[in-house]
Amino acid sequence: MDELTRVRELYGSPDHDPFMKPRVRALMSAAPRRRLPWRAGVAGLAAAAAVAAVAISVPGLVASTAAPSPSHGHSATSLSGHSILLAAADRAEAAPEGAYWHVKRLYSIRWAKPYGKPGDTYRLESSNIIEDWISEEGRAWLGSKSLAIRPLDAEAWRRDGSPTEWEGFATTPTEGILIPYEGNKKFQLGGAALTLEEVKALPSDPEALTNRTLEAIRANEDLVDDDLPRVLASLLYELPTTPEVRGAAYRALAALPAVRVEGDTTDPRGRPGVAITYPLQQGQGRLIIDPGTSMVLAFLVTGMPDKDVRTEVMLEAGWTDSKPVAPSDE
Repeated sequence: MDELTRVRELYGSPDHDPFMKPRVRALMSAAPRRRLPWRAGVAGLAAAAAVAAVAISVPGLVASTAAPSPSHGHSATSLSGHSILLAAADRAEAAPEGAYWHVKRLYSIRWAKPYGKPGDTYRLESSNIIEDWISEEGRAWLGSKSLAIRPLDAEAWRRDGSPTEWEGFATTPTEGILIPYEGNKKFQLGGAALTLEEVKALPSDPEALTNRTLEAIRANEDLVDDDLPRVLASLLYELPTTPEVRGAAYRALAALPAVRVEGDTTDPRGRPGVAITYPLQQGQGRLIIDPGTSMVLAFLVTGMPDKDVRTEVMLEAGWTDSKPVAPSDE
């Protein structure tokens, strides 16, 4: 059994998700590896999550909230919100370097399907640790580990006989695995699959970066120009961008009328941050960032009731000299 098959069996099949299709396409079209020198100060997530897309669709559905309508004219961000984004841009441009760019994420899904006896049901929450590693030479690894399933209503679960297994789920966690990428890894920007060299060559001027991102969006007929905030946001935490590009992405977001800074909040693990929202084709995207470090703490999608509730939380993010290892715990 190959490693990718093992990942699929661990996590099952994802729901239909139009936002993940470009990432899957990029993975499937990866060319043979070329070793590339890479010493740029990356400050975004490595896009190894494309492999995880076989198991998990778009992260982060939380409380239902109506998506804001894009305004015309002046930016919807307040002056203080605009300043927060610009401060985050300055922090992003001062990112440190290291031997490996490493991001550790916790995906959690609260499944809409009820389990248990009729009239006395409960829902399940599954959680998976996904770790992305990118070396300065461009080599990539994906780490994954399935955590124990958690019944959300413990009393109803006990009345159901305290089962430890359900179809496709179990309360026993899996061992962590580490999968090296065999081909030359591609990174998805909108509808375009970029090589590492192309990611490194993205412009650091906010206006030029916005125009380049629109070109990438228009390369996929499933995407529209209104996806611009979401795709720009991917440069903050999905693509291995340089600190300068990440700073430009923050400045480009600050200039968009549809982007709103909602102010102080906490992420799903209780860490303080600032919420940034923007409309999606379905629902509303919500980033929670730490303005002091410029790092994205969490990504969530709101405004989609009666769907599985999904969250994506960054547990660790940054350069490290530690070598890639399989996930062990949270």
